[in-house]
Amino acid sequence: MLVDSIIVRTLVALLAFSIGSTLATRDATIIFRKHFLQLPRGGSSEISVISRSPNIELEEISWRNELPAQLQKRRGALLKFLMPTGVYSPDGNIEQMCEVYVLGTAHVSKDSCEDVKLLMEHVRPDVLFLELCNQRINILEDLPEMNCNEEGSAKSVGEMTKEIMVHNPDMNKAAALSSVLLSKIQGDYATKLNVTIGGEFREAFHVAKTQHAEFMNLVQTVRLEQSTGMASEESLEKARASNGCSVVLGDRPVRLTLLRAWETCTLFGKIKLVLALAWSSLSQPSEEELREWIESIMNDPSNDILSKSIEDLSRHFPAIKKTIIEERDTYMGCKIIQTARIMGMGSNQDGMRRKIVAVVGAGHCPGIKSILINEVNRQGSLNVEEELQKVVETKKHKVDADADMKTLITDVISMEPVI
Repeated sequence: MLVDSIIVRTLVALLAFSIGSTLATRDATIIFRKHFLQLPRGGSSEISVISRSPNIELEEISWRNELPAQLQKRRGALLKFLMPTGVYSPDGNIEQMCEVYVLGTAHVSKDSCEDVKLLMEHVRPDVLFLELCNQRINILEDLPEMNCNEEGSAKSVGEMTKEIMVHNPDMNKAAALSSVLLSKIQGDYATKLNVTIGGEFREAFHVAKTQHAEFMNLVQTVRLEQSTGMASEESLEKARASNGCSVVLGDRPVRLTLLRAWETCTLFGKIKLVLALAWSSLSQPSEEELREWIESIMNDPSNDILSKSIEDLSRHFPAIKKTIIEERDTYMGCKIIQTARIMGMGSNQDGMRRKIVAVVGAGHCPGIKSILINEVNRQGSLNVEEELQKVVETKKHKVDADADMKTLITDVISMEPVI
């Protein structure tokens, strides 16, 4: 059979663990801006992490034992790295390092929302890194759903397809239809599980906003006390031990992902994908099957179950696996590295180690892990701009001829949480 249960299962893996949202019709640029992250930072505790140390196993046990109980179970979906930043202390003897946590989530799981909240509150990072691009930040706030019309009723597949084509003129009708079908199936899964698609991103963002607001209030209090000559040592110590939180939008723009995916598919592959998506929208797993499968993957220490599903996807849709999973692994891994290097500059100013929490679909954890380990082993020498250029260009859009494309390989896109 052209379309069978294996394809349905692999599409579940793709939707639940690798794609935060595929339906992006416009840039949501109201609250995002580009800037280098130079947030003030207070104290930093020393804890064991995965690094170039020979005692990795002992360090793995040590830092996991400090986590909340629920997170200790997330063996294959929660990773930690001590990343080189390429920035050295003024005397040139000590390299500034950056702690990076990578949390793999299911985009249609309430447990993932709880995991994110627990990790954010435990780590209190300087940066929250999200598997989102500026075209999809409507997920972070209570903005109108793009799949609803002005009256609030659901748009038809045809209406949604036309809208995507209007806002993405480079995309043909078949590619736009595939995007709509992916989004529809994902929405159906979320409805069955009574969750919001990408709810873990929203939860992480809200925790970051709260942390940032507390920090800014503390800064204002200290400044007020200093202006009146009443600054207490207690307030100063509290300020030194605190930090704000910027939010990095670390995923490749969804428009480029869909364009590259469609460009690399053969004619037969395109037909097969559309038919598979149409079939999957009709033949969906039950709520119980979804919950059991998601839980088994989140607690799988070796990621064998998810890896097997992704390999199945590779056999049926090799181009889709490469563009939607592997290339985005590269893009996000490189953006984490760029963010860590920027954090090193801040550490060099005050001597405090920065922390990053990256929230991504669990399907991206193995690929991102490989890239970050490569950066650690090469002692921070990976040419990230070269790697990024390979995964952002399309047949029509080239880095050397397009200023916007150039920023994708040179800039880190971040936003300060709106307080």
